[in-house]
Amino acid sequence: MGRILLGLLKGGVIGAVIAYLAERAGITSGTLALLVYGVIGAVAGLVCGKPLWRQDTLFTPLLKAIFGFGVGVAATFVARKFLSGVTLPIAVIPGAADHPFPDVPLLLGPAIGILYGSLIELDDGGASAPAKS
Repeated sequence: MGRILLGLLKGGVIGAVIAYLAERAGITSGTLALLVYGVIGAVAGLVCGKPLWRQDTLFTPLLKAIFGFGVGVAATFVARKFLSGVTLPIAVIPGAADHPFPDVPLLLGPAIGILYGSLIELDDGGASAPAKS
């Protein structure tokens, strides 16, 4: 349970920071927003789970980042398809009351980071086999 909460925290912070930067840059929709959400998934794949220095190879974090980019892009497509009419009237988040959920990076970014970050933490959280001597 603690690993999932750690994934929620790490993924949420990663998603919020990158989404905040995208919001400040004016990237709210279009192809650039799709790339931003892919980057959120990729960074969550690198940061969440086992640390980079404890991985057996550097190939594993690279695969997690590539797959995370795909998860971020796919989650964006799914959100735009099924949640385009949903608005959340949260006054604290800029643009949340005026725009649909997928067009507000400060809502969708952390959601993607939390989704993939918790999956990675859950996957890497298992006990590893003891080292052979």
